[in-house]
Amino acid sequence: MKIKVIAASFFLTLALVSCKKEDKKEVAAPAEEVKANTFDVTVELVIKKDDELILFYKDPSINYFDEKNTVYYGLKGKQEAQTVIFSIPEGVIPNDIRFDISSKKDQEPVKINAITLSFEGRTFRVDQKDLLKYFTPNEFIAFDETSSTATFLPKGDQYDPIFNTKPAIYIALEKVSGVKL
Repeated sequence: MKIKVIAASFFLTLALVSCKKEDKKEVAAPAEEVKANTFDVTVELVIKKDDELILFYKDPSINYFDEKNTVYYGLKGKQEAQTVIFSIPEGVIPNDIRFDISSKKDQEPVKINAITLSFEGRTFRVDQKDLLKYFTPNEFIAFDETSSTATFLPKGDQYDPIFNTKPAIYIALEKVSGVKL
């Protein structure tokens, strides 16, 4: 009789454990998160020291670049080329951008290989040979067009190396965004 009770208890326990395992199998896996459809600015460059790069952007509701409309990207310096992707927040279509290429006064020269604008599968690539057609360096940058290298020129305590856009980039922004700006 004892053996029948033990055997019955064993089978009852086994049945309960099996049911619990089956319940666990029926739990649905969480749905994969849908990624935002953002306007991206990708910069391919060689930057040898750690730094923080900044992309400022404007949309038609903004008349000037401000701290609120920025994307920061901290990166580690390397001897080889790196890719930096600035993703502008979802729902914002830029009509102008500004690229702050360094925040470190002791940064070595930076070589820019390409800048690519992309949105919803449309892209526009600015190769190094065409960089000055679309962007202009400010007074804190000496830019060698042949090598596509930016050397930085601090002026006393001031240091703010920036690539501003030229009017030619606005046509590219319209084509990539699919929106008349």
